[in-house]
Amino acid sequence: DNLEKQVEKVSLLTLHAAKGLEFPVVYIVGCEDGLIPLRRDGETTDLAEERRLFYVGMTRAKEQLFLVLSKKRRLYGKTRATTPSPFLADIEERLKAYDRQARKARSKKEKVQSEQMDLFG
Repeated sequence: DNLEKQVEKVSLLTLHAAKGLEFPVVYIVGCEDGLIPLRRDGETTDLAEERRLFYVGMTRAKEQLFLVLSKKRRLYGKTRATTPSPFLADIEERLKAYDRQARKARSKKEKVQSEQMDLFG
């Protein structure tokens, strides 16, 4: 009831449900080919509509936008390598910033895991 009260919260939405809304920070996860644009076996995909929905999601961010993808994903019980969404290539390179810290941390973690596995080798 108190409109002056600031509350921190997370809203989880589909791209369809985000129309007309704005948020200070937006994360779009699953920016991989097959998820964005969505492609299912035996179904045709309207690429123009999928691109429009992706644009809608990106434009919901007032301050920061994070586009997140994984190298591999477990989907329908199977782990598979992924490729970035083709829509990411449409974004001008000058507008992109990469999280190099996350890559370094991941690389360090992989090195430690490799060393641990050598103990069993």
